[in-house]
Formats: sequence, C-alpha cells, structure tokens
Amino acid sequence: MSLVDKVEENKANIISLLQETGREGIDGLVGWLEQSDYFTAPASSRPDFHGCHEGGLAEHSLNVYQLFRGKVAMYGLEVGDDEMAIAALLHDLCKVNTYKPNVLKSGKVSEAKPYVVKDEMPLGHGEKSVMMAGKHIELTPNEALLMRWHMAQFDGAWEVYEHKVAKSCPAVYAFQFSDHEASKYVDAKVVR
Repeated sequence: MSLVDKVEENKANIISLLQETGREGIDGLVGWLEQSDYFTAPASSRPDFHGCHEGGLAEHSLNVYQLFRGKVAMYGLEVGDDEMAIAALLHDLCKVNTYKPNVLKSGKVSEAKPYVVKDEMPLGHGEKSVMMAGKHIELTPNEALLMRWHMAQFDGAWEVYEHKVAKSCPAVYAFQFSDHEASKYVDAKVVR
C-alpha cells in the first residue's frame, strides 16, 4: 500500500470513529481536522523517534486507540467506547500544525532531523491537546484526564497529582502504557 493510500485509509478510519461517537460538535471538529495537517503530520521530528513520516500522527493515534481498547477489555476498565475513541484519537492534538520541514541551506530536507517544531502556543503537551479538543466538543472527565496525563512519566506535576488522577480515572495507566507501547513498538520508525 502506498503512503498516500495509507494516509487516506487512516483518515477514513479516524473520521468514522469520531463520527460514531455522535458527540455534539464532532462534525465541526472533523472539519477542523481536515483543514489542518492532522492526517498528514508526523508524530515526531526525528527519524529515531516514532512516526517521523507523513501521516505519522494519525497512524500513532489509531495505534493508541487499538492498544487502549484491548487493555480496557482485558482489565474491565470503565471507559466508554466514545471516550476511548476521543481520548486516543485526540490525545496528541497539540502536534497539529506544529511540525514543519527542516529545510537546509542546500534546499534539501535534513535527513537527521526532517522536521522542526514551530509551536505558537506552548502550553504543554496534554494541556494543549485538551484545550484544542475542548474548542470543538465537550470532553468527559475521563477524556480530559486521559489526554492531560498520557505523558505523565515526562511531567513533573504527575508526582503531585498521580494519586488523585488514578483514583478519578483508573484507566489512566492503561492509556499511558498504550501510548508508550505504540510509540516504542508499533508505530513505524524510519530508523530502528
């Protein structure tokens, strides 16, 4: 399957999953995603990181969704189908319209670091994703907590809030593991 076909397949799957939630405002969110680079953006800026290729962000989001669904079923966690889809597919909205090609003086894109980050709203990873999603749809407490804390191991505030977050949303660990598992083992990497 060509890259273009894979990007289109991922786009169709994501739009279908989001629309199946029936959430008020979801059509506006989908329209915004289609106007942005969500479906074509990379998931990271370096080839040795996950999803550093066209469509990497959408691919990663779908991988997190599949892994999280499995963990929710395996552990009997109380997370609705719509919550799984919304949290997983939108957890990295902070990356939308953020990665730009790293064009060298020679006019070629850098092979070592093909993308640079140009973040106009440096709020923080999870917080920014929650804010961006919240402009279009109302998030449930589970969705907001899952999205906000999916990078907890890299967030100093986690030490302060872990107990309260885990009590409010026990699925947070399964979500963190799903994101980490996707980024380390499932998402395509250019260099391994």
